[in-house]
Formats: sequence, C-alpha cells, structure tokens
Amino acid sequence: MVSHLLNDNQARHLASVLGLLLDDLSELAAGLPAEPWADPAREQIRHAGDRVRQLLRRLGLAPAERASPRRRLLAYAGIWTSRLHDLRAEQLSGYGAVADGLDAALNPGLDEISRALEHLARLAGETGQP
Repeated sequence: MVSHLLNDNQARHLASVLGLLLDDLSELAAGLPAEPWADPAREQIRHAGDRVRQLLRRLGLAPAERASPRRRLLAYAGIWTSRLHDLRAEQLSGYGAVADGLDAALNPGLDEISRALEHLARLAGETGQP
C-alpha cells in the first residue's frame, strides 16, 4: 500500500475519477447487446474494472461512492478537454498525413469547445456542494 505517497486532495481525486470509471464501465457492460462480439467486450470491461479496483487497493483507496452530478460534470469536462487536445490537427499525424490548412479549419472550433467545457467546470466548481 502506498497511500502515504498521496496527499488528501490527490487521494480524493484519484478515488473520484477511478470510481467514475468503474461506474461508466458497469453502465457500458450493461448496455451491450446480446450479440457475439459483446461477450468478449463484456469480459474485457470486467478485466479493466478489476485492474481499476486492484490499483485502488494498491494505493490504499476505496472507490468513491457514486459521484454527485457536480463531480461528474467536473470529471467529464476535464476528461473531454484532454481528449479534445488529442484531436488538434498537429496531433492527427498518427492517423495519416495532415492536410495544409486543417489546423486553421479544425483547431479554432476545438478551442471553442474546450473553453465551453472549462466554463462548465468552473460553474460546477462554484456550486460549493460535494
């Protein structure tokens, strides 16, 4: 157990985000159709959830209770802001050649979405509720 390596805020953040991941994995598994490809997907979702719980135990943390709507907003805004960065034109070269001018067509729109998500996170953070 390495809980001594985390301060209270770090521990709370990890438990909250990893608890949110566990919730999402459970919801994903429950929503899969009764089709042949879904059984291995459910098994992999279960495996990923096991790895999350194992990491939490190793860190001496318990998954947070179901996150409040405010915490879910904060977490999702942060997650999607990070994911949007990966969609910027300069990041897309791993998917093939990036056309000249794509940055001017794509990046400003991604920046607008990021600002909207950051504003959403600020609003959720200002509620003063857990």
